[in-house]
Formats: sequence, C-alpha cells, structure tokens
Amino acid sequence: MSSNMDFLPTRVGLAGWNDHRHFGYSVFNDLAGEVTTTGLITLASTGKLASREDCAVLDDIAVILTVADPRIYPLKLVRLASSWGSSLAGLSAAVAAMNGAVVGPQISQDAAYWLKEIAEKLGENPVDSPVLEKIVLEQFELRKRVSGFGVPFRNVDERATALTVCAEKRGRDTGRYWNLQKAVAAIVLEHRNLAANVGLPVAGLSLDMGLSPGHLSALYTGLTMNVFIANAVEGADQAPAVLRCLPDSFVEYIGAPPRVYPQD
Repeated sequence: MSSNMDFLPTRVGLAGWNDHRHFGYSVFNDLAGEVTTTGLITLASTGKLASREDCAVLDDIAVILTVADPRIYPLKLVRLASSWGSSLAGLSAAVAAMNGAVVGPQISQDAAYWLKEIAEKLGENPVDSPVLEKIVLEQFELRKRVSGFGVPFRNVDERATALTVCAEKRGRDTGRYWNLQKAVAAIVLEHRNLAANVGLPVAGLSLDMGLSPGHLSALYTGLTMNVFIANAVEGADQAPAVLRCLPDSFVEYIGAPPRVYPQD
C-alpha cells in the first residue's frame, strides 16, 4: 500500500487527555465562554471562526428562516419518519431530504454561485450600469429558472423584507453583493415580473461576509435545525396512527385477481 493511503488527514478535531482541539482551537481555553452555537456551526461549515458581528447577522438569518409549518416539505417527511415515536429518525430523514432539494439552504447556495458569476461578468462596471441588465436577462434566457426568484402564492416574500430591515439596522446594506442582489432583483421584477425570495438577500449577505457558496447549504441547514427539531419532537410525541398506517380506503389494488385454489 502506498504511503499516501496510510492515513486520512483531518483538521476538525482531536480528542486529548485534559483538553480537546477543534479546528486547531483549544475547546476549553479558546472556545468555551467565547463562541456561540452559531459560531460553532459556522466553524464546522466553513473551517473559519466568524466574528461576533457576523454571528449576529447569521442569527438574524436563522430566525427569519424559521418557518416550521409541518405542511411544508421537507417537514412533512420529518413528521412521517418521527411518527413511529423517534424524534431522531425524523431528524435523520430531514437531513437526508435536504441533499439536492431545491428548497431553503440549497436555494441560497445556488443564488450565491449565480451572484458571483454575475459579479465576474460585470467587472468594474457599477451595479446601475446597463451592462448589468444585459447580463441578467441573458442569464435568465440561458437558465430558464434561477435560484433566488419566485414566491409561491404571494407577491412578496415577507422573509426578504424582514431580512432587509435587519441588514439596514446592522449596517450590512452597503456591501458589494448586497447592492448587487438588490439591483438584480429590481431588473428581474421589471422585465420578468418575478419577485426575489429570501434566498437572494441571504446569498448577498453571505458573500459580503466572505463565505464560500459551497459551504452555504451545510451552514444554513445547521442554523435552521430548530425547525426540524420542533417537528421531529412534536411528531414523535404525537406518534399519530394516521401517518403510520394508510387507511384501506386510500389503497387501490391494480393487478391480477387473487388465485382461487381447489378445496378438498
């Protein structure tokens, strides 16, 4: 066996005798009493310790993304899996369902990739340049559907509005990507009559914090676990039979008729 196959390197943690290491930090001396849960989730997702100011913005995002209505997918799946009496089964189903799902965190991640691509094409041109309009409309023609746009059953995503208020209060409404997403949203609304959903401003704030688009799906899944936990716990407590056993009246058999055996 070659030497480079002997070990699997890791930087996430090391268990010690009197202390433990997490991404190179002493758990007891560097992190305890200093880092919040949001900071730990961000560190786990990005490998970098976020500032207190950035953690406050991430807290705002996590709160605003709190929509725990069990009628919404994938929370329906959480209820189904937890109905057997196990909240952890519900949580496991939720995490598995998020892989590749075009919802929540994945939308912000895809929107962030798209904003970075637009920024590269825009170059030194300002966001109010006609060049931006040309780029955005061309991108819509190529992609047909772009993450960060579309608000089901209503004209405005109230979460995007609330996040804008928070960004203004924290002075995070002047960043490059924040202004870019605002300009892009206005162009799409004017020419396509399509409103931006919360995924677009989340992407803008994330990029202005220096976060990598590839880390956003894991990051925001972690930061919105409260939504999954709430449904998993309540679902396990209720353990409703209606979710565990489909009534016979809902089942229709299509196939060969039952066999009739000769009787003695």
